Parts: sequence; structure tokens; C-alpha cells
Amino acid sequence: MKLDRFLNKKELVDLTTRLIQIPTENPPGNEKKAFLFLKPLLSRMGFKIRTYLSPQGRYNIMAERRWGNGGRSLIFNGHLDVVPSGDPSRWKYPPFSGKFSKGKIYGRGASDMKGGISSFLQAISMIDRANIKLTQGGIALHLVSDEESHGHQGMGFLAQKGLIKGDAVLVGEPTGLDLVIAQKGALWLRITSFGKSAHGSRPEQGVNAIEMMMHLVDRLNSIPLLKEHPLLGKPTINIGKIEGGTKINVVPDRCEMEVDRRVLPGEKKDEVLREIEGAIESVQAQNPLFKFELEEIDDAEPSEVAPDEEIVRIGFEACQEVRGERPKVRGFSGFTDGRFYVNQFNLPTLIFGPGGTDQSHTTDESVEVEALVQAAHIYGLMILKYLSGEVAKNKDYGL
Repeated sequence: MKLDRFLNKKELVDLTTRLIQIPTENPPGNEKKAFLFLKPLLSRMGFKIRTYLSPQGRYNIMAERRWGNGGRSLIFNGHLDVVPSGDPSRWKYPPFSGKFSKGKIYGRGASDMKGGISSFLQAISMIDRANIKLTQGGIALHLVSDEESHGHQGMGFLAQKGLIKGDAVLVGEPTGLDLVIAQKGALWLRITSFGKSAHGSRPEQGVNAIEMMMHLVDRLNSIPLLKEHPLLGKPTINIGKIEGGTKINVVPDRCEMEVDRRVLPGEKKDEVLREIEGAIESVQAQNPLFKFELEEIDDAEPSEVAPDEEIVRIGFEACQEVRGERPKVRGFSGFTDGRFYVNQFNLPTLIFGPGGTDQSHTTDESVEVEALVQAAHIYGLMILKYLSGEVAKNKDYGL
């Protein structure tokens, strides 16, 4: 069905703008104002709303709307928090202005991912304006906090409480309207080297913790990362932060390094840890004075779903119908809240939304209005196809 004639472009732009204008920077995470703005809107749209505050008082919305009795439930996940905007003077427009200019909306969260939330809500409004009478099924909205900090106070909290119920999931992260079915995980580690302090004029009397860490950096960067995923490529390792020493004329007795190891589906955390430990041990074997401490900061599991999952095929069909071209099916080098649905609840999950990953977390972040429009149309078709079971089960999509 042609839903696009029921799309209200002004309403879509206004909602995206209003959401951007609510600063929800994480840290510290100020999602409450976004919740207070969205609650009456969702109520008017027929959603029953439940609010869950995390142990740190972060707001998470779980809203549900049903048609008739029985049927399947489609979950839409969107995060309300955004990364810090940084120095406002470096932005073309103020980062929380939601400025509309030359077909784009600018502001922190425009692409990641308030635009995706706006497009999905517009899709539901389009179905209502089209007066389509769904007889069964429902939509569950999970509008959560803290995604930008691993989701411990958002999806991680909801998952831990066992609150996730549904049959398939759409995560509205910015994908450039590509279909994303796999994502890397991450293991964040802190490694501390311990030396012996001495006067800077007599370094031979000390053990330089920074120099020892430099040997380890070389060893970590020489680890052969041989595994490869067809959509995600190879795993990566990044030395993200190093701190050491107290004064220029003192031999440093301590150095601290933080390491970001991206993990492929199928890789196990224990295996990755042994890989890092092996690098440390090889350096230690060459220099017995090298002492270390390894600490896990955080981790996020990788995830993937099969390309022939029904929600993926529905997305493929809807994208092709709206855009008139074959959509790309790909992976994410980063991680999203989608991993919780896949790994802990075994729910088929498609990551799909307007905006590009090249815009996420950038100065002058923006989203194209045309992408919001197309996403709303595609979301609308996906809702109808999934809740009605319309998609051809045996069609060859060539995924």
C-alpha cells in the first residue's frame, strides 16, 4: 500500500527538531526531559506507557499499543541519550538548536538517533491517518537511556529485570537506510605497568614503567588477528589512552593504558583475554622486571542474525518498494542495544534507520529530511507486513 500520501512532513521535521532541542547528553544523562515530552504524545497515539527508573534514576520508557487480540508484537528500540556536544563554538549551528537548513536538520542526536525515533512514530501516525484497520498484533516501544555508555542503565537494566517480550525487533540506529544484521562487540581493558622510581639523572637506578608499556604496545599491535567475518571484516585492537609518570625528572614507576579490542561474532571473551595475557607474558619473559595488572573495564557482546530471518526479508522488501533499488545488507563495526535482544532473548533483530554512521558523534551532526521521510514510509510498511504476515515466505531475496 502507498503510505507516503499520509505522511506529514512538517510534523516529522517538528518532532525531530523538538527532540534535538532537549539536551540528553550522556554523561550525565538527562533523559527525564525527553520522557516528559514524549509521554503525552505517546498517550495521544494510543500507547499504554510504563516507566522504569534504573538504579541511578535514569528514565526508560516501555510503551505498548495493540490491535485486537492475539497476533505478534514488533519491538522498536531507540535510545534517548546522546554523546556530549563538545565545544559549541565549533558547530555551524548551536548543537541543540535543531536547525533546519538546505534539506537537513542539524544538532546533537539528529542522526544518532532522535531522527530514527521520529520516523518510527511518524510511521504509526501514517497508518492511523490511512485508516488501516489492523485486526491483531501490537507494537512495543523501548525508548531507553544510557546506550552511549554500554546501556547498563537502559537496555541492560531492562534485560536484567526480564522485561523484554516480543517476537521481532527493529533498532532505529543510523544505517544510511541499509539493513544491518551483524555487529561487533567490544572488550575494554585497563593494563597497568609497575616500575621503580628514581631521579631522572640516574635512570639506571630505576625501572621505567612507560618504557615497559611501550614494549607491550608493540607486542599488542603485532598480534595476528586472523579471524574474519563476511560482513564485519577482521577484529581490531586500539590503544585508546596512556597515562604515566609524575614529573619530567622522575623515572616513572607507574603507567596505565586502556585498550579497545573489537570482537567478532563467534569470538569468546575468554579467548580474547588469553590473547592479551599472552602478549603481556611474552614481554614479561623478555624482561623479568616487568610487572603488570590487567583489569576489565567493560564489555559488549557481538551479535548477528541470519539474513533469511523474516524481519530482515520484510525490511528488504519494504526498502526495495520505497526506494526502488536493492538495499544493502551489511554489518556494524560498533555495537548497539540490539545485542541484548539477540543474545539474551534470542529475538530476530534488524538494525535500520535514517542518518549515517559518518554523522554519529560528529561536530555539525545532521540528518537529511528525505532520509527521515523514506525511513517513516519503510517503517510503516514493515509494521503492516510484519503484523499481517504478508511477506512472501519463500521469495528468493538473494541475501
